[in-house]
Order: sequence, then structure tokens, then C-alpha cells
Amino acid sequence: MGLLHHDVTLLNFDDAYLWQRKLSGFAGEWIDLSDVTEANLFCADRALTEIGNRLSGRTRRGITFIGNGNYHYVTYLLLSEINRPFSLILFDNHTDAKLPGGVPGLLSCGSWVSEAVLRLPHLRQAVIVGVSREQNLGPLDTQSKIVLWPNAGDAEKLLAGIPTEDIYISIDKDVLDRAHAVTNWDHGNMHLRELLKTLQTLIREKNVLGIDICGELPLTPADIWRYADQVRLNEQANLAILHSVLCA
Repeated sequence: MGLLHHDVTLLNFDDAYLWQRKLSGFAGEWIDLSDVTEANLFCADRALTEIGNRLSGRTRRGITFIGNGNYHYVTYLLLSEINRPFSLILFDNHTDAKLPGGVPGLLSCGSWVSEAVLRLPHLRQAVIVGVSREQNLGPLDTQSKIVLWPNAGDAEKLLAGIPTEDIYISIDKDVLDRAHAVTNWDHGNMHLRELLKTLQTLIREKNVLGIDICGELPLTPADIWRYADQVRLNEQANLAILHSVLCA
């Protein structure tokens, strides 16, 4: 068991990783998406197709840094590449499994999990770890495939509830306490050490097809210096996660 691929890819929607130079040094590949319009929070079909085309042209698989949480729906595209039965293990302070929006042709950062369990035939179950409060799930026919796991404290019990040997891991840093990361969403209370320990257990005991990480703080160039401490904190969390999964 273990992480299938160790290559690191950075997605550039809004230059978030330009300010994380240590993390950038690990990137084997950058994919520029900064010119894709209609992609922030809600992604139009045209934009989703364009993002998917650029992802399909990448030469590396493994660990993908997505950017801020407004683009977490990109995980849906990464999951759609998997062609064997698997489970999604999502570390997030939100379910991202609300009812799909009323506007047709849009995928959102708040509904992509519901869309995934409805549309991706190889996805057997989505386990959402770290949700801090009751939240609305998607349609009734998705709920049997979505499991809410409030904390990561007992990794062995978490393992026992995963129905497949193959898993994909997605991490939104808003699952962490604000002492460990700063995002543009409300935060959970997970300690970074708890997250890292659970990740190592999952990688040791399961076949991990891929990992993605999001939760950067979206900033304009004029704001970078004012929020330098927060950017540094997020980079430290990203590096800790990266080192943890590469060395598991």
C-alpha cells in the first residue's frame, strides 16, 4: 500500500503559489489557469471543459495543489480520471455536498461532492472528515454514499469504515484550526498534527491514487505584504502535509 505517484503539480488560478517559494521548489509541473473566466466559486461548463483539457495534458500525477477553496470543484475533474472502484476521503470543514445549484451548467465549490457521487460510476463512497457542524447534504439518493466523520482522532475506526482498498484524498485547509492555516472560509478545529497522523495511517494502509490540497488565502499583489504572516503559515502547513505524505 502507499501513494501511487509522488509527483507534485501546482495549479495557478490566482498566483497564490508564487508567494510560496519553498513549496514551489517541489513542483514538477505548473498548469496556468489564470486566464480561465467563469471559474471562481461557480464554474461554467465551458470553463470546466477548458480546465479539464489542460489537466489532461499534464505529464505528472500524484499530489496536486489547487489554490484557494473557491476552486475545490477541480477535485471533481481529478476524480473523473479514475477508472477503478475507489473511495474519496475528504478533509474539510464543509460537506461541499449541497444540492446542485438552480442554474444549469454550473459546478460549484459547494456542490461538487454531490455531483461526484451522482455522476462518477467508480466512486463507491465519500467520507468527509472534520465537518464541525450539521450541514445540508445533497439529494437523498446520494446520502447513502456520503459519510460524515466529525474528527480524525481514531484513524483505525476511519480505516475500518472505508469500503475500498483504493482511495483518493482531498484536503481543504479550512478543516484546520486557524492556528495552523488561514483561508477565506470559516475554519474547523483540527490540529495539524492530527491531520498528518491520519494521512500517514491512510497512506500506510490503503492504495492512494492521488492527493490534492486547497485552502490558500486569495490576495491581490497589493495585499501580499500585509498578509505575509498568513501566507507563511499556509506554506508551512502545505510543506508539512507534503513531507508527511511523501515520507509515509
